[in-house]
Amino acid sequence: MRGALCVSLETTTKTIKKPFSHCNFTLKSNFDKHRNYENRKLTCMKEIMNLQITKWGNGATKIVLVHGGVQGTKVSGSAHFSAQEKLADLGYTLIVPDRPGHAKNPTPNRPDDAEADGELIAELLGDGAHLVGHSFGGCIALAATYKKPNAVKSLTLIEPGMQALAVDKFPVLWFVLRLVAILKLSFSPENRIKRFSKFMHIPSEVGGSAVSSEEYVAMGKAVSVLKVPSKETLVQQLLKVNHDGIPLLVVTGGWSKGVDITAEVVARFGNGKHVIIPSPHHFPQLISNKFNELLVQFIKKSGRK
Repeated sequence: MRGALCVSLETTTKTIKKPFSHCNFTLKSNFDKHRNYENRKLTCMKEIMNLQITKWGNGATKIVLVHGGVQGTKVSGSAHFSAQEKLADLGYTLIVPDRPGHAKNPTPNRPDDAEADGELIAELLGDGAHLVGHSFGGCIALAATYKKPNAVKSLTLIEPGMQALAVDKFPVLWFVLRLVAILKLSFSPENRIKRFSKFMHIPSEVGGSAVSSEEYVAMGKAVSVLKVPSKETLVQQLLKVNHDGIPLLVVTGGWSKGVDITAEVVARFGNGKHVIIPSPHHFPQLISNKFNELLVQFIKKSGRK
C-alpha cells in the first residue's frame, strides 16, 4: 500500500506541477508581449514627434501622401509629390511626411520597414483621409490601411514595390532577379545605389543622385537592408482592402512590364483598378497633370469626402 501510495502521490505531484509551470510560462509570455507592444508604441510616438511634415492647402478633404526611397537621402517627401501641390487650389489639404531617416529626419536605428512606418502613417490619418503611396511608400500605405481601415477613404498606389505577389510571371521574375543581382553583387554601397537608381529609372532630382559621397554610401547601405513585405503579408492586407470595400487605384508609368504586371496583380487582389499614365521613369505622378486629374476623379467617385 505504501508503495502504491508513493506512486500515487508522485503522479499527483507531477500532474499538479505541470499546470503551474504552463501558467508561469503563459504569464511571462503575455508580459513580454505587452512590454514589446508598449516599447513599439513608445518608439512610434517618438518617431512621430520627430517627423518633418509638409502641408499644402486647408480644404475639407485630406490626402496623405507617402513617399518611397531609402534612408540616408537628403531629398524630402514633398519633392516626390511636387506636382500634387496644385491640388491645394482645388480645396484639398495635402499632408506629406518625410519618413524616418529621410531628408532632415533623424535615423530611427532600424531599416526602412513597411510595418513600422505604416504605424506612423496610420496615426497621421486622424478621423479619415485619402491615402496615396509611391514605390516602397505603397507598401507602407497598404500596411497603414490594414492597421486602420476605417480611417482610409480611398487607397492609391503608384508603382508599389510588391513584386513578391507576381514572381510567378516571367517579366516580374526577371525584374526581381536583376534587382537582386544589383543589391547583392555591387562592389560598394555607392555603386549599389547608383545601379539601383538607374535600374529603377529614378530621376536625379528625386533621389537618383546625391550631393555627396557620404549620402550615396548611406543610401547604398540602407537599400541593402530594406524590409519588404512578404507575399503572405501583402495578400492578407490586400484581401482586407477588398473585404472592407476600400476603393483602390493602382497607377504605373508603362516603362517596365515587371512593374505593370505587378500592379495588375495588386489591383486584382484588392478589387481595384490599374491605370497606366505613360512615363519614362518611376514617377508617373510628376510627368504631367494626368495623375492629378485621375486622382481627383477617383476621390470624387469614391463618394468619401
